[in-house]
Amino acid sequence: MRKNWWRAGAMRWIGCAVAVAALAVGIGAAVLAASTVDPAFEPVVRRLVADGFSEAKLRRLFSRAEMVFSSRAMADKLTALYMRKYGLKLVADTQARLAGLGWYPGPVDGRLDRMTKWSIKAYQTAVGLAPRPEASQALLDELARNPKPAPADLVFPEFRTEEVHDVVLSPERLAEARDFYAVNRKALARVRERYGVPEEYLVALLAVETRVGRYLGDEVAVINLSSLVAAEDPARVASAFAYEGPAPDRQAWLDRKALEKGEWAYGELKALLKYADAQNMDPLSIPGSVYGAIGICQFMPSNAVKYAVDGNGDGKADLFETEDALASLGNILRVMGWKPPMTEEAMRKVFYGYNHSQVYVNTIMGAAARLRDDAASGTIK
Repeated sequence: MRKNWWRAGAMRWIGCAVAVAALAVGIGAAVLAASTVDPAFEPVVRRLVADGFSEAKLRRLFSRAEMVFSSRAMADKLTALYMRKYGLKLVADTQARLAGLGWYPGPVDGRLDRMTKWSIKAYQTAVGLAPRPEASQALLDELARNPKPAPADLVFPEFRTEEVHDVVLSPERLAEARDFYAVNRKALARVRERYGVPEEYLVALLAVETRVGRYLGDEVAVINLSSLVAAEDPARVASAFAYEGPAPDRQAWLDRKALEKGEWAYGELKALLKYADAQNMDPLSIPGSVYGAIGICQFMPSNAVKYAVDGNGDGKADLFETEDALASLGNILRVMGWKPPMTEEAMRKVFYGYNHSQVYVNTIMGAAARLRDDAASGTIK
C-alpha cells in the first residue's frame, strides 16, 4: 500500500517536471522568437532561416547591440547611380551658384565631375573652409551666406592627365607602399612565380584598397550588408532624396535599383556568414567597406568563399593575414584573366573587372609605375 502510494507520488512529480520542462522550452522558444532584433532586420533574419541558416545563431548575432540598421550604404549607392543616370539637383544647384559667382565654367548638368570638384575646392579655400569636394546643403547655405565672387583672373584647369586618386600617389602613401614591398618581398615573389602577377601591381592594388593593410575600413561588413538588404524597402532611403524630389518615373527606377542592390547584398551577406563560420570568426569582428568588402585585398564575401587561398601553410585562408591575402589576390587576378605576357590594355581590363572605376585603374597603374621604378633604382631595399 505504502509502496503504491510512493510510486503514485513519484509519477505525479515526474509529470510535473515534464510539464515544467515543456513550459521552459516553450518560453525559451518564445523568447528566441521575440529576441531584440532591429525591426528592419527581422525580415532578413527570417529569410536567412528559410535558406537554411541556424535561427538560434542568427538571433544571437542580430540581437547584439551593434546590429543596428543604417540607410547610409544604400543611400550612397543609389545617389551615385542616380547622379550618373540623371544628374542630381543638389549638384546642379551648387554648380549654378558657383557659376554665378565665377567659380565654375559649366555645364550645369548635376554631375560631380573633376571640374565641379575643383570649383568647389577653389571656393572653399577662398572663404577659409577646409576643401571638401562634395555637394551638400551646408555648401549651398555657405554660398548663399557668403557669395564671394571669383577673382577676375581665375584660370580654370584643363585636366590633360588621367584622373587618379591623388592621395594614393602622395609621397607619404607611396612610402607606405615601398615599405610593404620591402618587408614582404619573399611573399610577393612567391605570388609572382605562382600566379604571374608582378610585385608592383600587387602592392599598388593594396595601396589603393587598404593602404597596404593599414586601413581595413571603419565599417562592420555584416551590418552594412544586412542594412543593404533591409533597404530594399524604398521607404527606408526616401529621406536621402528629399531634396531631389524624383518624378514618378525616376522614383520607380530608384525602387528597382534598390531591389537589385538589395538582392546582390543578400547573396554577399550569405557568403559572409559562411566565410566567418569557415574561419571561426565572429561576423561582428570583421571590418569592411561601406559595401561589405573585407580583408587586406578587399574581397567581396562571395569572392572570399571562392578564391581565398592559404598562402602561409597554416590551413586557413585568412584575408586579414598578409601572405594569405597576397596569394588570394594573385589567385583572383589570374581567374579574372591575368596571363603574362600582357599589354597595358589587358592589365587595365583585369583591374577594371576587380573594381569598375577608371579612376581606380588609373591610380593602380600610376602607383605600379612608380614602384617599378623604385625597385629598379634600388630605392626599395
